[in-house]
Amino acid sequence: MKKYIVNKRAIDSDELLQLIMESNGIYESTLEKLLQCNRISLEARLKTLKKRKWISKKKLSKHFYYSKKFDLDNLKHLDLQANALQKMLTLGFKTNKLSIATNQQKQVTASFYSSVRNIYNHKNFSQKPQASQLFNQCLSNENKEFYMKFTEYQHVQIPIQFSSAIDENQLPHTHSLDTLDIIAIPTKEQLPAIRSKLRDFNMYKVQNNTEFIRDDILIYIQSEDCFFFYAKNEQRQWILYRIERLFAFIYYLSNYFKSNEKITFSNDVEKYTKLETLYAKSSENRKQYNTIGKKNAKKEAQS
Repeated sequence: MKKYIVNKRAIDSDELLQLIMESNGIYESTLEKLLQCNRISLEARLKTLKKRKWISKKKLSKHFYYSKKFDLDNLKHLDLQANALQKMLTLGFKTNKLSIATNQQKQVTASFYSSVRNIYNHKNFSQKPQASQLFNQCLSNENKEFYMKFTEYQHVQIPIQFSSAIDENQLPHTHSLDTLDIIAIPTKEQLPAIRSKLRDFNMYKVQNNTEFIRDDILIYIQSEDCFFFYAKNEQRQWILYRIERLFAFIYYLSNYFKSNEKITFSNDVEKYTKLETLYAKSSENRKQYNTIGKKNAKKEAQS
């Protein structure tokens, strides 16, 4: 069973209520994955919101919550998107603000951030020569300059919007270039349909688009638990590339993501501290309410 990153982020009650209201139906387990929170604390907050009649609770295969109405399709889509968000977390990123927007379907939107120190010390980045190797493979000097920003600044922020497709009839279309777009799919079966819809929006007007998908989209395949992207080779054929590690993701951002001006780098330590607020609070809570740890420490002191 896959182990998710939870109990790392404190719960903001306003954010929790807003997510439920925006979702029109969301599993409790999906909320736990999105918020990376403590399950017991989440259940207590949900119980309070239900008691005050701000939300309602039902059970399908699992418990889910909604505000005024629910759509069962949302449950599957938002859970699939939550798994893609969790994959971003495994690369060493954290989330700032979370919301759920609506285009064709419900779409999770989040601001991701990471300090450069976290990037270099991350468990998925064990050999620094990999960074130099990928740097040398950058497609242009401009790409190399962007790649180096990940080593020169205190922290980085990346706005990301998630979408999902359970089958090829549910493919979303690109309606904005203001975020990094990630589409989550269950298996590789949906890839041919996605590939057929890819277009370069340097040549198309995104405002009028109702059908095509940006060709620099990142694809999360749940069965693989991995990110992929398409790029054309010298023969103009689409090739699917796999992103296994953190610096492969940075390489993708530097060379293939066409809206990288939306990614912001900063040396403002005070700003980074504010981004860390909910994670810092969660860490404090774990120390304060760690009754098992306190009990073991007391036994060791008495022995």
